[in-house]
Amino acid sequence: MNEVRRDLDTFPAWVIPPERTFEGILDLEWIELTSTSARVRFEVRENLKQPMGLLHGGIYSAVAESVASVATIRAVWREQLIATGLNNCASFLRPITSGAVDVTARLHHHDECDWFWGHEFRDERGRLCALVDVTIAVRAPAQRSR
Repeated sequence: MNEVRRDLDTFPAWVIPPERTFEGILDLEWIELTSTSARVRFEVRENLKQPMGLLHGGIYSAVAESVASVATIRAVWREQLIATGLNNCASFLRPITSGAVDVTARLHHHDECDWFWGHEFRDERGRLCALVDVTIAVRAPAQRSR
């Protein structure tokens, strides 16, 4: 994880170090993170591809949900709210088989319950390859019964 994610004043304490989670497998390089946008980059590797050599479609969705979740959590956790994925919709425009993938996420709208993020995935040549929309639910933590 790079410095964008290590700013512990902007995040709750981690339960599991990110490098030991699925996000660690994705190995995202965080470039920018604000309350309304985020940018990450990652390298296409064989273990992220499907058998025909293309970046697996689930990776786009996983990256988008990770980015939207982190950005939303950063904005709401001090209010003692939690953020979790609610919906994820991907449109694939052109395949990616190698190189770096640049992802830009923008917050399109939010209210007290739902945050709507749009993600653009571009290849090394800057070509638009996928669009992924993610809705993040923002809720108060569930009360545990005794």
